Amino acid sequence: MDKSLPFLQKYKRSSVMWAALILCLLWLAGFAWVYYYEPITNLAFPNSDYWNDKTLDALTLIPSLAVALLGLGLVRQFKPEEPPYRIWLTFTIGWWMWVGGEISGIVYDYYYWYTNYPEFTLIDLFWSLGYLFFGLSLFYQFQLIYNWKRGRESLRYLAYLVFAALLTVGLTQWALKAGLGAGYSWPAIYIAILYPVFDLFEGAAALWLFFLFGRGFLGRPWWGLIAFAIADSINIYSWIGGFDNTPQNIYLTVDLFSNVVYVAGYMITALAFLSAIRHMREKSVPRIPLPPEITGD
Repeated sequence: MDKSLPFLQKYKRSSVMWAALILCLLWLAGFAWVYYYEPITNLAFPNSDYWNDKTLDALTLIPSLAVALLGLGLVRQFKPEEPPYRIWLTFTIGWWMWVGGEISGIVYDYYYWYTNYPEFTLIDLFWSLGYLFFGLSLFYQFQLIYNWKRGRESLRYLAYLVFAALLTVGLTQWALKAGLGAGYSWPAIYIAILYPVFDLFEGAAALWLFFLFGRGFLGRPWWGLIAFAIADSINIYSWIGGFDNTPQNIYLTVDLFSNVVYVAGYMITALAFLSAIRHMREKSVPRIPLPPEITGD
């Protein structure tokens, strides 16, 4: 019989993770149900469609807050002078920017529910800053893995931003020539397409880290970016009119899928943060033999 505390710690960590996973699955099922069946809208009281939408916003905001808070928990597992501290602090700041984006969306809905949004909002600012911090944290991670020199790190990151910006210019021109984005200005379409471009690059980098880390617990928090790359690409394509000629049943299925995957992206990252935090704490627990009255010896 194992007489050491780490055995109990591992069992406890496994139980907590299973409970968190079940909670996330139930949460996603609830989100999908509210999104598809619109139960509050069907009650047909004044502004019921607004409150149905705000219910979905709450079901999205809470997982985003969980990610940001758990990210801080992981940052605290390292000392400021340790290289992973800078990586996870930058990554976590990116999640807090996205929390700001979710909250801004709720606020803008309150004022613009019955009219059109301005083309540029605080939402765009928060999303863009989030992507910049995510990208920076990825570069810090690759710098640590490949031992890049500090002078070259800034140039690599700048080159990434320039390439993403130029690629978005080309995609914006293609979208306009294809008749997409009617009624929106060129800058508005550019910003909208920039998001999935960032998703593409950062999702690919996250996938790269997945293969580098294997099953390592510090490689898992990046997986959420892959989910966002899928969800945002579908949402932006829909926003610029890509599904205008698609049969409604197919569109509704794809739309539901993209929105569920979007919320799942937060949950994947939250679960990964939680697993990493518990793993780090478990490593710090000394192997103290259990007393005989507990082991039965």
